[in-house]
Amino acid sequence: MTEAILLSLICHDRDLQMREAGIDPAVVADYAEAMNAGAEFPPVILFSDGEGYWPGDGFHRIAASRSLDRETINADVREGGKREAMLFAVGANANHGLRRTSADKRRSVLAMLRDPEWSKWSDREIGKRCLVDHKTVATVRSELTGEIPTERTYTTRHGSVATMKVRQAEPATTGRSVVEQMLSTVTTEALIAECRRRGLEVSGHED
Repeated sequence: MTEAILLSLICHDRDLQMREAGIDPAVVADYAEAMNAGAEFPPVILFSDGEGYWPGDGFHRIAASRSLDRETINADVREGGKREAMLFAVGANANHGLRRTSADKRRSVLAMLRDPEWSKWSDREIGKRCLVDHKTVATVRSELTGEIPTERTYTTRHGSVATMKVRQAEPATTGRSVVEQMLSTVTTEALIAECRRRGLEVSGHED
């Protein structure tokens, strides 16, 4: 049910805004002009925890209404607090409103991966919530954690989707190159033998 909610009761929280660039003043101005001309906008979506209202969708509409010094805004009010609002916001605007950029999608994925609870969800579940491909989630997760994804999905020649385990390489020792790590596992005798096999002169060593 749509209600008229006092704008002064709607919480300001940048964490809930999934636009990487934040509120776009040009969009706010366009919305305000349309509102002044009598345009009817869809109700914003708010979550109420009994103390205030947390926006899940409609940030530019809220900003435009405030710029016009309006007291209320029509809203679809749902039960919940900041977390419920954020979980809704990560997938908002995927199919309406100002089109999301790649940076916006990444911000939504990061919001979930930085959460202690949501980060434990699978790439597919997070992708479903953020309305992005699960491969995008896997990429962002690997960048965030420095880990190589343990699974990789692919499409078979029959058109079905299969999952393949990815073998991870041992992490590199800090400050040491891969070559140095390899050499550290080879004995001196083996190195000398290989040099002699290649016809290389070995100095500083006596049999």
